[in-house]
Amino acid sequence: MKLVSICMTVLLAQLIFIQGVIADGASIEQSALEFQSARFQAMVDADVASLEDFLADELTYAHTTGWTETKSEFLATVESGRLDYMSVTPSDVNVRTYGDIAVMTGLARMRGALGGKPVEFTIRFLDVSRRAGDSWQLVAWQSVRIPEDED
Repeated sequence: MKLVSICMTVLLAQLIFIQGVIADGASIEQSALEFQSARFQAMVDADVASLEDFLADELTYAHTTGWTETKSEFLATVESGRLDYMSVTPSDVNVRTYGDIAVMTGLARMRGALGGKPVEFTIRFLDVSRRAGDSWQLVAWQSVRIPEDED
């Protein structure tokens, strides 16, 4: 009877541990999505101070045109208004975590202005972010424009 009790206690402890790991994984994924949402909002708001914290110093930011920027170049672009994000609406986002790294892929509807000219299109993106404590930083971004239907 004592052996059964010990086995049940060990089994219960393992179940609680597994549940915690699953919950932690889900919370890490949710945290990464919340970070991405806050970063997109900072881009729309041209909130360079927040973006300064959201972007890793070694950031590589590749736009749909192939135009690639460093962190300082991207911040200058946002601050100048040359690229004015009016809305970023992500969808079909998949988050995979590897320790403190989140790899997010998905679609996003982009609306804004480039050089004062309105632009609107859908992209497929790859977002690589790293967790440092309770915060995240974008390390790499790459996106491609999805052709609009010609119907």
